[in-house]
Amino acid sequence: MLGCMLERFRRLFERRRPGHGLDPGRAVEHYKRGVALFEQKNWSRAEREFSEAIRSSVPMAGTYHHRGSAFAEQGKHLEAVADYDAAIRLRPDYADIYVDRGNSYHALERNEHAVRDYSEAIRLRPDYAEAFANRAVVHAALGDSEASRKDADEAVARGIDRAALDALLSDAEESS
Repeated sequence: MLGCMLERFRRLFERRRPGHGLDPGRAVEHYKRGVALFEQKNWSRAEREFSEAIRSSVPMAGTYHHRGSAFAEQGKHLEAVADYDAAIRLRPDYADIYVDRGNSYHALERNEHAVRDYSEAIRLRPDYAEAFANRAVVHAALGDSEASRKDADEAVARGIDRAALDALLSDAEESS
């Protein structure tokens, strides 16, 4: 019995060994199909294509980021956070990943984590209007009207539509 289990583990690790079973050309094709399907809003098929790209290549932040976004669009926010975590480990300087992970944290009502992610996105890209707007909404949901107002003003100064943001803030304040 133990010998059988050890053989299974050996085969499992052989499959995951770098260079074993990797096909970068195939990974690129899956990635491109995933992007096209995502743009068509076919998120479950996009998720599958990104998964195939991940299995076929060395780890790449963009593939995990895109699959995380496909998960998020399907409401699978825990899976999305896991993929965003993987993407951040591979590319910790990419602000968009933090905003997307913050959005999933907000959907999971883990608002303190969302605030930290939006703040990191702003640290990496100080002019990031969407990060300011999203952080304003989360501050409103947490009942911190002063921080929310300050972030909303920053978002508007960077090009976010005031009326649309005010509607989001109003919804967030009502749900808190």
